Amino acid sequence: MTIQAVLFDLDNTLTHRDQSILAYSQFLAQAYQHQLPHDEISQIQAIIRRIDNGGYPKKELLTHPSIAASVAHALLQELTWKSRPDLEELTQFWFQQFGLSAVAMQGASQLLTELKQAGYKLAVISNGGHATRLTILQGLGFSHYFHEIVSSELVGISKPNPEIFLYTSQKLAVAPENCLFVGDHPINDIQGAKSAGMQALWLQGFHEAKQPQPIHSIQRLAEIKQFL
Repeated sequence: MTIQAVLFDLDNTLTHRDQSILAYSQFLAQAYQHQLPHDEISQIQAIIRRIDNGGYPKKELLTHPSIAASVAHALLQELTWKSRPDLEELTQFWFQQFGLSAVAMQGASQLLTELKQAGYKLAVISNGGHATRLTILQGLGFSHYFHEIVSSELVGISKPNPEIFLYTSQKLAVAPENCLFVGDHPINDIQGAKSAGMQALWLQGFHEAKQPQPIHSIQRLAEIKQFL
């Protein structure tokens, strides 16, 4: 089946979530350097990792409706502040800066450039707030590559529901069987895309797959080209 469009998950596919958390932690420590001790970066990172859980937060660790506010609350409670910002300020700091701190997955920029030049239609399908998805892609410098950027908030459907994949293929005007979806999560990404009739590639290294494992898997983004 001829591939005409390549669709991507965002976190831990195009962007490396943990490296992004480190970059954000460093930026936050710098921004609040007069209110925090100088050695707080590792603790900031540990707090965010615990609550964020790779972008899949556990409900019992969320003290507020969003990851942003839950992280802000934990930072206020657990760091040794000389003077404390308020919760809303620290929450908005996440929304404004976390996406801009995004760190690209190795090889992502080169791959997207090559796919775009080869004439493939490109899209992102990601669970989460739409403004945050756009900010992350802006932070990566990737926005211009994509014909469609689809979030669960935008369409009111979350992965692995096949409808969000079908919605995107319709927007691209490409039949599902001519779409290749690439993602790190065996259920949300691979099972969801295959249920919509798409071909799917599992980027290994971030989530364990229950049996049976996805048939087609890659270790690095550059390997995608073998499946086109």
